[in-house]
Amino acid sequence: MALLDSDKLELTDFMDLPTLQEIQDSFAAVAGVKATITDAAGNVLTQPNPTSEFLRKQKAIAAADADENMEGPHRSGGEYIAPIIVNNQRLGTIRMSADAKAGAVDDEKLAAWAEKYGVDTKQIKSLATQLTRARNTRPAAIQFLFLLANAIARLCFQEFQLRQRINELTAVYNVTMMLADARDLQKVLHRTVEVVAEVMNVKATSIRLIDEENDELIIKAVHNLSDGYLAKGPVRLSRAEIDRVALSPKGFEYVRDMATDPRVQYPQEAGREGIVSMLSVGMRYKGKAIGVLRLYTAMEQNFSQLRIAMMKAVAAQAAAAIENTRLLTESIEAEALEKQVRMAADVQQRMIPQEPPKLPGVDIASVYVPCFELGGDLYDFINLPGDNLGLVMADVSGKGVPASLIMASVRAFVRAQADNVYYLYEIMRRINLMLCRDTKPSEFVTLFYGVLDLNSRRLTYSNAGHPPPLVLRKGKLIELGSDNMVLGVVAEEPYTQSFIDLQIGDILLMYTDGLADAMNFKQETFGGRRIVEAFSKGGDTADAVAQNILWEMRRFVGLTRRVDDVTLVVVKLT
Repeated sequence: MALLDSDKLELTDFMDLPTLQEIQDSFAAVAGVKATITDAAGNVLTQPNPTSEFLRKQKAIAAADADENMEGPHRSGGEYIAPIIVNNQRLGTIRMSADAKAGAVDDEKLAAWAEKYGVDTKQIKSLATQLTRARNTRPAAIQFLFLLANAIARLCFQEFQLRQRINELTAVYNVTMMLADARDLQKVLHRTVEVVAEVMNVKATSIRLIDEENDELIIKAVHNLSDGYLAKGPVRLSRAEIDRVALSPKGFEYVRDMATDPRVQYPQEAGREGIVSMLSVGMRYKGKAIGVLRLYTAMEQNFSQLRIAMMKAVAAQAAAAIENTRLLTESIEAEALEKQVRMAADVQQRMIPQEPPKLPGVDIASVYVPCFELGGDLYDFINLPGDNLGLVMADVSGKGVPASLIMASVRAFVRAQADNVYYLYEIMRRINLMLCRDTKPSEFVTLFYGVLDLNSRRLTYSNAGHPPPLVLRKGKLIELGSDNMVLGVVAEEPYTQSFIDLQIGDILLMYTDGLADAMNFKQETFGGRRIVEAFSKGGDTADAVAQNILWEMRRFVGLTRRVDDVTLVVVKLT
């Protein structure tokens, strides 16, 4: 419905031309004058002569003599009657009776009035007689009476409609306010279907939400539908043609008779429930289909465009409330999860050595830069009997919580085996069996485990697919490579161990692939060559070596966001 511009209102915006013509003809006949109706600019809207329809009605009224219960204007005895009818209900009657003195002229009063104002008595008496005769034109008066009754009826009906619209809009506003503050969404939705049923004067209402996984419209709230009807069976979205139309850009679909419409999935159950017509209104939020709001009637009933528009507004608000509640729930759950992640990160940070051990003959430094709160990188120092130091460097595939859990398991297993098992390859074999048993095929671990004898400076090590550590000796590099497979892939995989005798001044570098894979804006990786160049610069202390490598990596990467943890350990023999 188009809105009127208050600055461009016209008479025909409020009354059609046939009605204006009828008012003009009735007034002209009663007053005995000629009349026309114009708009504000002086343009004639009506024809000056009475219409043939008006003249026909006059003749019919003049000949009418009917009973009290006739619906149109008529004469009853000495009275003329026009009923006032609103919405097919008779609210009252306008009655008119002839006045016996209406046609007589009081000569004495007329003569006194003429003498007082200096007017010729005969002339004024002649004019008065003509006017009273014109006023006594009964058929025209009765038709004018009926027109007045119709005008009153229209005003009453407009008032009735206005009050009804106000009540409906008030109810919609109240529902909207309830949905906007839906702390307990389920209660609010139940109250919504109750209010909608009351305002729309329908038998029952329901809200069904889409379950895409099960291809079903699930009942979320219902009013005045029996348990037996609700248990009739699932409403499959793929077969619910009516609801699919409601969820289309059209926004709604109407069913005149659920018992005969072939699109209805359960017509017999609808008949037993006593529901006839149905209106399904789509619920969408930001273009996403959420569900449908359904209205059921006990008798065949049509819905005006205004009422459909109102139900669309309610459905849209309900969809927004449902989606916002879901988002709020997800936000609360995410916040709780984030809190748990922070706690887990705190536990993980306690697993990682806060500072390297201080031992005679070695200078140790470490750097750990996690990409997320929880990381999959691991390094550890294990004090072993006989002045031996265990050095652990590992990297778990994946990121986040899963990787951190595997990392914790590997750390615990390495520490448990290191105290009881002498051969490093046996430790690797046992860790491999554990991972193959407890992890997914896509999850694996690269691990370097070495034991440094502080007295002999011999480093015994086993490398399971980890980036080879580097030893810098008098400007030359030695790579501690291995052919061992990563852990957690093949259960029966054998592992080997090797050793290297270190010298005073040697520097050992262990790192994870996050260092080599660090990427700049050009999508270039830091790579092994740059690691070698940075490491080859050496340093007076282990920490100076570690910080220089980290600085070179950061200078290369710039402000590019990191996608992997960066961990490195430097050991310098003194």
